[in-house]
Amino acid sequence: MALSLGGCAGLPREAEPIPPAPLAVVESAPETPEEAARADLMYQLLVGEIAGHMGQLQASLGHYLRAARLSDDPAVAERATRIGLFAEDPEAALPAAERWVALAPESLDARQVLAGLLVNAGRSEEAVPHLLQVLERMESMEGNGLGLLVNVLSRAGDADAAVAAMEEVVRRREDDPRAHLALAHLALGQERPRAAARAAARALELDPRLQEARLLRARALLSAGDTKAALETLGDAVRQDPSDPDLRTQYGRALVQAGRLDQAREQFEAVLKARPGDADALYTLGLIHIELQHLDRARAYLEQVVQAGERSAEAHYYLGRLAEQQGDEEAAVAHYRRVGEGRRAAESLIRIAQLRAEQGDVEEARQALQLLRRQAEDPRLRVQAYLGEADILQDAGRPQVAMTVLDEALEAHPQEPDLLYSRALLAERLDRVDQAVADLERILEQDPDNASALNALGYTLADRTERYEEAHAYIRRALEQRPEDPAILDSMGWVLYRLGRLEEAEDYLRRAYGRLQDAEVAGHLAVVLWERDRRDEAREILRRALERDPDDEDLRRLQQRWMP
Repeated sequence: MALSLGGCAGLPREAEPIPPAPLAVVESAPETPEEAARADLMYQLLVGEIAGHMGQLQASLGHYLRAARLSDDPAVAERATRIGLFAEDPEAALPAAERWVALAPESLDARQVLAGLLVNAGRSEEAVPHLLQVLERMESMEGNGLGLLVNVLSRAGDADAAVAAMEEVVRRREDDPRAHLALAHLALGQERPRAAARAAARALELDPRLQEARLLRARALLSAGDTKAALETLGDAVRQDPSDPDLRTQYGRALVQAGRLDQAREQFEAVLKARPGDADALYTLGLIHIELQHLDRARAYLEQVVQAGERSAEAHYYLGRLAEQQGDEEAAVAHYRRVGEGRRAAESLIRIAQLRAEQGDVEEARQALQLLRRQAEDPRLRVQAYLGEADILQDAGRPQVAMTVLDEALEAHPQEPDLLYSRALLAERLDRVDQAVADLERILEQDPDNASALNALGYTLADRTERYEEAHAYIRRALEQRPEDPAILDSMGWVLYRLGRLEEAEDYLRRAYGRLQDAEVAGHLAVVLWERDRRDEAREILRRALERDPDDEDLRRLQQRWMP
């Protein structure tokens, strides 16, 4: 403003022609190549920064890549590399990172970034020298070089290439157990459990005292589905160091996963002796005793969890389930209301509604769940409310209305696997087999290794169609993932029965029945025994099953055929 006013004050009062000023011609000295290059560099940097601030990442990247070629400053090459990474353009970032390493060969950051880019580009062998440089530099500074390599490679997009690069590093340190342990960590993190198990086993060969390797091998074996070997590994670890409660905890969890609940109980009881009041051990013992049907002991452990103040929300949920089992619905509701906003919050609200429905208030229960759906911000909670309402309607003998609810739910959440799975099971019960198969196939399109969907599809095909070979293939895939699951063992037994392979069918069904003595498994085993002319044993299994489930329609049909 001051400049404007000053300019006006200096104007002549009357318009008079102003003579033109003579043009001054300044002759500049010719620009040297160095000055031209410097000017070009400054231009590339300036325009690159402006483009970056304007959100034009590709333009910014292009200018910075040219600047990196012009400049001997490693900071420019680093900036070009990081813009390339931010722009998700690894092909452009790679030459910038190579320039960065060339200008700053001592930079650990530069070599880490370049190694990662080379691995992702499928050039693992070229990454190895840079990884070794990082390792040696870190160790010279007494740092955890192997841990750093695992961290670098775990971020690689190509899991196989990352593991291959680390294997090459380890080959240079074949006698170092820590190197093999680092490889095991990386492989397990990249979902390559068998490679992880091999690396951990090699670490143990080199140093049998390395408990971390023993635990890691067990985790890898569990991930690979080799439960037996995992349990042997953890059992050895506990025998070597029986006073370590963390080892016993890992062993106990693996035993639970394998369905060996009595042995798991022993391990967690030992943990409690070492760490009295340990909330995790108390909680796990409570759940184990629920599975073993030791309900009073389960309640005692869970009440101790509540008193400890840790995991109390989850403990209240299971105390509610126990109260339900014992017919104390008011106590169950009281426990569910104390779950609060924990992981079991949605299930607790749904259980309250289902209890109200069992007391005859079906419409009130439905309204509560519908209100929950409208108010819930979390889509997972809305899905759970839909599932809860469908369950209430099925229990109330209104399966067609339940199907309408699930249809509505899938309009809102068309790819939700739990909804598809629930509708498939209901469709099968309503003799809508094509609908059931279609829904299960939709789940497998999204998640080809979904063991529950594989098992349900295989069982449906075996039980309701004549596509037995196809059914067998699905169930076999499910069993590969969950070899001890009684429901899948039952399905395998049933499809083998359909295929006429009765001896194999009996073996699978006995294994299933040993783990899960429910009506369906008992009925299947009884049928196979009957077909094998073991009529007395078949009748005895049926009799015991009817004592447990006197209203089961399938069992009653068998009773009418065999025990008129």
